[in-house]
Amino acid sequence: MVVKDKLKTLYELQQVDLKLDGLLEERGDLPADVEELEKKISTLKGQIKENEDYLKKAVSRKKEIDKELDEVRKRIDKFTDMRIKVKTNREYDALSKQIDNSKDKLQELHKELENIQAKEAVAGKEVEKLKSEYTDEEQVYSSKKVELEELVSLTHDEEKRYVKEREKFAQKVDRQTLSRYEMIRKATKGKAIVPVVRRNACGGCYNVLPPQRLLDLRQMDKIYSCDHCGRILVPNEIVDETSTDKVG
Repeated sequence: MVVKDKLKTLYELQQVDLKLDGLLEERGDLPADVEELEKKISTLKGQIKENEDYLKKAVSRKKEIDKELDEVRKRIDKFTDMRIKVKTNREYDALSKQIDNSKDKLQELHKELENIQAKEAVAGKEVEKLKSEYTDEEQVYSSKKVELEELVSLTHDEEKRYVKEREKFAQKVDRQTLSRYEMIRKATKGKAIVPVVRRNACGGCYNVLPPQRLLDLRQMDKIYSCDHCGRILVPNEIVDETSTDKVG
């Protein structure tokens, strides 16, 4: 593709992109709001699940502790009865040690139980708070999503047509040039290709272009950019041709 045709195609591509931008602007902050709410709701779900999982594990562990406590108490009673019947100091001391160890275990289990119950109370309140917040956010999300879907449906056919047009022009441009165009467009928030405007200035940043650049631009032997803003410069004749084509 010769440079002139490439510049014309890029300029036409940008015109379609600007129309798509216009449709997106009509939606305002709704898309961003919906996306943000989706993330928030997803985070809340994760936090609720995390706390509920802990509560389930807490119930299971408390049952285990109750069982262990019962076994330790039985063990203490058993060793106490045995100690009464022993005949030597060695046996007495050994059983006394077993009883002391069991009592230490008893205290350890009681401490763990108290700790679980305290955390359980906190987690329970946290779940209630998170579920309430989730319900509120879900209502706002549902309302905004419906509003966004209604806006999208109003311009669906128009957007679909522009997307198809964009694909047609984009396919005509080589990957490197298309990538350059899209990078500049992103950096400049819209216009990557601009004509020369009054007083021989760049149509993007309005800095005056050097005389040599103006001569180079008329030659159309390569794609030139503004030295100040980096936008691709397009001769006015291409802009005029594009406008004429549309009228035709």
